[in-house]
Amino acid sequence: MKNHPVIRKLILPFIGLTLAAMNSPADTAAEPSYTFKRGVNIALWLSQNSGEMTYAAPWFNESDVDWISKHGFDHVRLPVDFRLCLKTDGSLDEAKIKPIANVIGWAKARGIGVVLDAHFLPGADFNTVGGDSRAYTDPDIQNAAANSWRLMARHFAGEGPYLRFEILNEPVAADNKLLNPFMARMLSAIRESNPTRIVYVTSNKWSSFHTIEDVVLPDDPNIALTLHFYEPIIFTHQGAPWAGLNGLPPVTFPGAVPDASGFEKAYQNFHVHPGDAITAAQVEATFASVSAWLANHAPKIEVYVGEFGVYEPADAASKRRWIATIRSNAESRNWGWAVWEYADSFAVRRHDGSLTPIFEGLFSK
Repeated sequence: MKNHPVIRKLILPFIGLTLAAMNSPADTAAEPSYTFKRGVNIALWLSQNSGEMTYAAPWFNESDVDWISKHGFDHVRLPVDFRLCLKTDGSLDEAKIKPIANVIGWAKARGIGVVLDAHFLPGADFNTVGGDSRAYTDPDIQNAAANSWRLMARHFAGEGPYLRFEILNEPVAADNKLLNPFMARMLSAIRESNPTRIVYVTSNKWSSFHTIEDVVLPDDPNIALTLHFYEPIIFTHQGAPWAGLNGLPPVTFPGAVPDASGFEKAYQNFHVHPGDAITAAQVEATFASVSAWLANHAPKIEVYVGEFGVYEPADAASKRRWIATIRSNAESRNWGWAVWEYADSFAVRRHDGSLTPIFEGLFSK
């Protein structure tokens, strides 16, 4: 049909109404909803690298994100060592940023979210021996930490709600109250370019449930709270050399702390004694204590158990029971979670692709 002037006058208003309808809230509502309720950590890929597990090694790729999206998870938590993402002049290293962007793209294409976790920042790590905590007290190093977030946030400012930021994994400040101004400072750097993105803040001493009482939440409507749970360590980390538990007799869940000589120091560190009971009721009580604090201080804040898991040596049945206990305690409170981790020594998926007891505990009926 030819473009007759009268017909054009009639058609143009109709086109305008059609375009307006296409951009209406009803159309926006059809966009994917990112819930961040059931996640998995991609450990040892962009952080804590050693041996063959080099930064962005090819063992993890788009096919893994595809598998994750098809096995009940709605997001990934991506631990990144921000220190490795900076050049010597302080600018971002684009080669180190590319794998982060890839994961965001792979996840977005499958309708799942990404939590970009600063697993390490300049002057801030979670190591118990020889750890670096200068960022909480040294103004220059704190500036460097804030600038790393400033650059990273600016780089990803154009991404949608499928991306969230986590200020710092498992802070270890000398005093719990030192963490509050630090969190506020990092958040301020992020907000320069990302005014409304959801950002997770946390508590001190490895994002502990037990230091929540010293948290002062920033006055910001778009923050959420993340905490980690591995209690009792004597069970979840049995056999772990870095926890001083290598060679410990088997510990079950539920069960009891074994009577084992040579582990006195570890027992002291973890505040346990031979014969102490290990029960699901203890887990429930710890979760309930956080719920009570939230009711008084932040009843509407979104809560996220960003790490929980069990090391390889624990028996399969105990792993399933403990994982299911943590999951049910989180979900009964409408808290999101991300299990530690995808494919290493706390894995949900074995190297041959088969499912582990950890996965089974997460998705048991």
